[in-house]
Amino acid sequence: MKRALAAAIAAAAVFVVACGGDDGGSGSASSGGGGSASKKSIVYVPGLTGNPFYSTVACGAKSVAAKNNVNFSVQGAPEWNVAKQTAIVNAIIAKKPDAIMISHNDPKAMIVPLKRAESAGIKVMTIDGDLADTSIAVSNIQSDNLEGGRLAGERMAKLIGGKGTVISIDNDPGFPISEARVKGFNDAIAKYPNIKNLGVKYSHNEVAEAANIVSTTAGSNPDLVGVYAAETNNTEGAITGVREAKKDGKISIVGYDTSDPIVAALREGKVQGVIVQYPYGEGQKGIETLVKAIDGTKVERNQTAPFVVATPDNVDDAKVQQYIYKLNC
Repeated sequence: MKRALAAAIAAAAVFVVACGGDDGGSGSASSGGGGSASKKSIVYVPGLTGNPFYSTVACGAKSVAAKNNVNFSVQGAPEWNVAKQTAIVNAIIAKKPDAIMISHNDPKAMIVPLKRAESAGIKVMTIDGDLADTSIAVSNIQSDNLEGGRLAGERMAKLIGGKGTVISIDNDPGFPISEARVKGFNDAIAKYPNIKNLGVKYSHNEVAEAANIVSTTAGSNPDLVGVYAAETNNTEGAITGVREAKKDGKISIVGYDTSDPIVAALREGKVQGVIVQYPYGEGQKGIETLVKAIDGTKVERNQTAPFVVATPDNVDDAKVQQYIYKLNC
């Protein structure tokens, strides 16, 4: 990424409008100061804007900001891009908020900018994935992705009757969260000797590429009966790929995370299972944890969040609906 572009992003970080700016404050990340008597400023940096998971994290954080005496704002870029996220973090550091809550783009590349934030006296918390250097963030909140992958594998095995060929789609290699999701799935599938696992293919987080992987694989493997998609875009792509291959009703899709199109596909029976995390609760817990950390209270370093398995049969149940991600609060 060109330096000029990074500088421009730093000068004008993109603001997430889906959940509003602050909660009863100015929306600025510049109040600083900390301490129990003063209003605290906390900024959330999502992995990218316009993503239902991150928008729901922000909504959860916003819901508890006022009662915790917090000016809360959200700043992020519309792309999954380390250079852009770094530029945004640098711009936030210059405004000296009390804390940064971040869903980072890379566990290693984001160490330097977040270390800079820590050195400036800004508390750092990670949501949905720790840094490779765990000394920087005061706490990390995320679901057990290995267990989520295992549940996906068990759901798939049940759907296909323990036999047939399956494939996984991930964004890119080298990311611990998605690798854990794929490993959990593989571990579960390995218990069924009549299931042939084609392994994982990478879409680079592109819906069109995920669709192409599914349609091409279905064409060369007539016995393909299952697709596991480790991220939102891959699930949406799998839906298209199955349709293009004219295999609706013959290939089961199990995904990870939701979006409006995925929920609609669940209701229509085009997706047969989705592992749904609880980003709303993660946002709430993030604010509550950072307020304590700002005030000097020791906080739990590693925190977990629950999830549910959404199916066509339960997607509209009240409990499951509490977990479903939304772009707007």
